[in-house]
Amino acid sequence: MSWAAVLGTLAALAGVGLAVSSGLLISRAALRPEVFLSLGLLVTTVRALGLGRAALRYAERLAGHAAALRGGEGVRLALFDTLARFGRDLLGLERSGDVLSRAGADVDARQFAALRVTLPLAAGLGVLLGLGGWLAWLDPLLALLAVLPLLGAALCVLAARRPVAALTRRETGLAREHATRLLDALAASGDGAGRHSAAGLGALSGELETVTRQLGALTARLTLARELAFAAAVGGVLWRGAALVGVGELSGVLLAAVTLGTAAAFDALGPLAAVPGASAADRAARDRSAALSALTPAVTAPAHPRPVPPGPLRLELRGVTLRRGGRVVLDEVNLTIQAGERLALSGPSGGGKTTLARMLTRDLDPDGGPDGGQVTLNGADLRELNPAALRARLCLHEQDAPLLDGSVRENLHLGDHQAPDETLRALLDELGLSHLALDAWVGEGGSRLSGGERARVSLARALLKPGDLLLLDEPTAHLDADTEARVLNTIARHLRGRALLIVTHRPAPLALARRHLTLRRGRLSEPTPTPPPVAPRTPERTAP
Repeated sequence: MSWAAVLGTLAALAGVGLAVSSGLLISRAALRPEVFLSLGLLVTTVRALGLGRAALRYAERLAGHAAALRGGEGVRLALFDTLARFGRDLLGLERSGDVLSRAGADVDARQFAALRVTLPLAAGLGVLLGLGGWLAWLDPLLALLAVLPLLGAALCVLAARRPVAALTRRETGLAREHATRLLDALAASGDGAGRHSAAGLGALSGELETVTRQLGALTARLTLARELAFAAAVGGVLWRGAALVGVGELSGVLLAAVTLGTAAAFDALGPLAAVPGASAADRAARDRSAALSALTPAVTAPAHPRPVPPGPLRLELRGVTLRRGGRVVLDEVNLTIQAGERLALSGPSGGGKTTLARMLTRDLDPDGGPDGGQVTLNGADLRELNPAALRARLCLHEQDAPLLDGSVRENLHLGDHQAPDETLRALLDELGLSHLALDAWVGEGGSRLSGGERARVSLARALLKPGDLLLLDEPTAHLDADTEARVLNTIARHLRGRALLIVTHRPAPLALARRHLTLRRGRLSEPTPTPPPVAPRTPERTAP
């Protein structure tokens, strides 16, 4: 980045030098037009500075962006290492995955902070020193009249960094809160609860408007200060220069050069206007990164994990209790899943079904202490095992069906990277996705697919993965009845002796299970089968 700072300073000085030499050339040519062709040195200087300014600016951009991207690589790796410590529990610590949604903007703010803050400050300092030194050589008072307004304009920008940072942080927080509440209100609008959010949203909108106006007013004041400083510098230079010209200590040609050079110096300081905002964004990004690093994952791998016990699958929940946010999500749950067993789990929304599934994949742990219970695999507590080794034995389809930004083929190969295209194509056809090409791009998070298509691609990935337990969370959500029947038949054909736990609130998937469990308010129960109705007996007729 040091080379970029040098190149940026030289480019700014070249701009000022271009204005100075142009002023000299124009003035001298106006005074002696008959000898214009004799001004070859000035003409060459103007051309050289014009080309050099562009070349230096281009080189500064190349060097600066290369250094920023190299620094950004380290920031991205650090962010990945931080996020890799978490499982899906991260989304429980941050509302709606807010950390993930702003991670890209934070990385950009940090990696380009040097370009937006350091380089403009370095170039501004170089211009002040260069112009001030030249003018001091001509006349010390002339230098003070030009440099002091320049310095004042720069100091105003630097002084605004703290209030701009505070307002920017406030604006970001309000916008984030407003967006979250708006989404919550839209989600609740179906049952009429959304109207109760109108007052809160209105208040947030008012606060956000106030902060935006304050930012705009601060920016306007900085612009006004800069223009006043420009007027003071140019006016002072013309006043002092005219006096020097009157006593013969400065030529009119040099006065024109000094005036244009002072004006060009203000243009060179123009990028400083973006410094407060960029500095605030960088500071906020660093604060969020530090806060994220300080979070403790809900699940951590043991320092010395024991090997997964061999033998057929046997997953058990023994008196498992879990509290989240002061609410009991699971209450002394006991469950055993044997190899090849088929279970269905249903219950009301928010009853803990997905939480129980995450217990089995060890994305969550039971409460600490003896009352929290334990989850075991073949007798070994999951907290003593390597999470990767455990999850290798599980084939998971999640309710939100996350996909990676890539092709359909690449997403399916996450289940079985050796599966040939023929196998992938046949499975997609079975699931009713014959129209979906293997090379089709799914978009970020599967955004280019419909909800039903995304769910079936995720399901196909789970079916392809070799494992002992198929854990399917709402596999037929977003599907019509005909497609649902087709998907359930495909699941049945691809069980291949594996255990099955299907989480659903729809009745059709229950046909795949031999046991049906219900989770309600954290309590697990197995409904008592209803005996078939007994036909009423017809009374026997007696012979008369």
